[in-house]
Amino acid sequence: MSGLLGENRDIFFPKLSEQLHLITFAEIAMRYLQNLCFAPYECASEDEARMRADELISNKQWPCYFFNSDTTGEKDFEEFFTEQEDLDMARFTSIGVIHNQPNFDDNQLDIFVQGIERLKGLSHWTKHEIVELFFQILPDFAHKETGKYLDQRM
Repeated sequence: MSGLLGENRDIFFPKLSEQLHLITFAEIAMRYLQNLCFAPYECASEDEARMRADELISNKQWPCYFFNSDTTGEKDFEEFFTEQEDLDMARFTSIGVIHNQPNFDDNQLDIFVQGIERLKGLSHWTKHEIVELFFQILPDFAHKETGKYLDQRM
């Protein structure tokens, strides 16, 4: 939507309200399975879910293991904007807009681009090296490293 209706550097985000009934990913998964005519079956572990998959699925049950997320990049809660940003909460009913100004340090941006180019020239780099470049240019960058990744959970 921001690509069609926004101006340059605008960021669109959903307006959340106290009246909105937010649901968990587990609830979404269970509703989805029920829609597919499967009864969610909560397992005590990932191993149990894997071991019992054939048995449960043949009985129209789907093995589910729900756990607290501990993967890299997860945040305790999602922040769409900060108090320092220029917000437009009146333009749309369900969407807020952050208007960003082109505020950046040319020198810092050049250092970041040079760092990326240096890494590309090496043909090998680490995630840590890339994250460090982001921390240099974005001091408030909130990256939580746990060593576990979402694709390992799929």
